Amino acid sequence: MKPEKFCTALLLLVLFSLSGGCGTFIGRSPSVIRNVTSAERNFAGALENLRAGNESVARDLLVRVVSEPGLAGVTDEALFRLALLNLRDENGKGERRATELIERLLGEFPGSIWSRQAAPLAEYVQETVALRARTRELKALRNQNLSLSRDNKELRQSIERIKDLDLELEKKIRR
Repeated sequence: MKPEKFCTALLLLVLFSLSGGCGTFIGRSPSVIRNVTSAERNFAGALENLRAGNESVARDLLVRVVSEPGLAGVTDEALFRLALLNLRDENGKGERRATELIERLLGEFPGSIWSRQAAPLAEYVQETVALRARTRELKALRNQNLSLSRDNKELRQSIERIKDLDLELEKKIRR
């Protein structure tokens, strides 16, 4: 074998062995490396679907990302974006789920830029939930007030009938 080819082959062998050893060097098994790749792939797909306006597919992909082991730069952004998507759900369930996701983001990735952006969002969601609760209370109080007004009206009418009957009874007694 010629010396140039031998050096090239040796260099390729060294590079190949070093690149192949990176997974074991950082202490990750091949299955974890596959999960990280899967999380990144799912996250990229979710972003592409969000750009295309397909939120349901994006939501499913983001759910997959956040269900895998945490990966800084991927999972934190996925948690934030999934929380935003959940805010659109009706009946307050989305707000509850968004709050859970934001709390997880703040707990697992406190130094992330997405955590810093999620902090005011968490306050906003809490205020929205409180406002909705107050609105429900007001609605219930209005309904109760209406019911009491009807009851008062009926009582006034009953009192008037009793007065009329009392007057008639007094007239009959005088006769």
